[in-house]
Amino acid sequence: MEYKLIDSKSVLKHLGISEIPSNIDMFYDLSYQLSTYIFDYRVRHNLTQKQFAELLGVRQPMISKLESGNYNISLQSICDVMAKLNTRIKLDLEPACEEIVSASLDKCVDKEPAVSTTNIEELGVAV
Repeated sequence: MEYKLIDSKSVLKHLGISEIPSNIDMFYDLSYQLSTYIFDYRVRHNLTQKQFAELLGVRQPMISKLESGNYNISLQSICDVMAKLNTRIKLDLEPACEEIVSASLDKCVDKEPAVSTTNIEELGVAV
């Protein structure tokens, strides 16, 4: 079975926008990292989705959703899954505004985001 990943240009064209809003970009980046990690883990251990679901204590359709990246999993559920896989989560956070490093927070907080933001729900299941 061959898996086809959707490229960002196709998504942008489908949505009729020229750039991805920053919050959506971050969401899909994290979703991609999580889904590929889960898929790779299962394949490396030669497990079917059903076997993997039993290991995690969920049903097979949940594994399919997690591997597709088209599921808005809660932070608590991510932690639960990763704990069962004996995997540590590392999250790097950094300010998008460079001025915050050398100056006061006030200079950065009042600025508009570099890219517009959109609610995930507004996009529907476009990807």
